[in-house]
Amino acid sequence: FPYVSKSLGEFWRRWHISLSTWLRDYLYFPLGGNRKGNARTYVNLMAVMVLGGLWHGAGWSYMVWGGYHGIGLAVERLISGEKVRSGDVPAENRRQLVSDCFRVLGVFVFVSVGWLLFKLPEFSQVLDFLRVIWVNRGRALDATRAVPVALYSLPVLFYYWWNLPQVRAWRTEGSRVKAYQSIETFGYAVAIVALFINAGSAGEFIYFQF
Repeated sequence: FPYVSKSLGEFWRRWHISLSTWLRDYLYFPLGGNRKGNARTYVNLMAVMVLGGLWHGAGWSYMVWGGYHGIGLAVERLISGEKVRSGDVPAENRRQLVSDCFRVLGVFVFVSVGWLLFKLPEFSQVLDFLRVIWVNRGRALDATRAVPVALYSLPVLFYYWWNLPQVRAWRTEGSRVKAYQSIETFGYAVAIVALFINAGSAGEFIYFQF
C-alpha cells in the first residue's frame, strides 16, 4: 500500500519492491549508503534515484523524475534527521492521527506530481498541467466527467481503507468477522465490474515500451 505511506522513504520501501531493493543493495550500499556523513548520503540518494529513473528509459524526463525523488528523499532526511517513523506503527492519539493523515496527503501529492514527469513526453506539457490545476481558465466543472471519475475512484479508496492496520484489527473482532467478509467480497466485485465496463482502449504494457 504505497499510497498510504507517511514518508518518501516508506513509499520507496513499498513501491516496486524488487527494483527498489536492488537499487538499495547494489547501488546505495556500495556507494556508502548513509555511513559516510550527511553530505555523502544526500549525493548517494540523488545518484541512486537518477540511475533508477534512467533504468526506465534513456530520456531526460526519466532522469529528472529520478532526480525529483532524490531531492525529495534528501530534503526529507535533512528535515527529519533520522529515518521517518514507519507507517506500521498505529497512531497513539487523535493528534497523531491527524498528523499522519497530513503526512500521507503530502507524500501522495508529491508522488502524483512526479508522475507527470514520468508520463508526459514534454516538459512544457508538465508545466501546462500544473498551471491548469491552479487556473482552470474559466471552464465550469464538467459533471459528466467528474462523476464517473469519483465513482470509479471509490473502489480504490475502499481497498486502501479496508486494509489499513487499524481497520483490519477492528473488523476481525468476534461477530464482526462474517459481516465484514461479505462487505469485502462485495467491494472486490464492484471493482472487477468497474474494470470490465470501463477499461478503455487497450495499450501496450508500459515496460514493453522501453
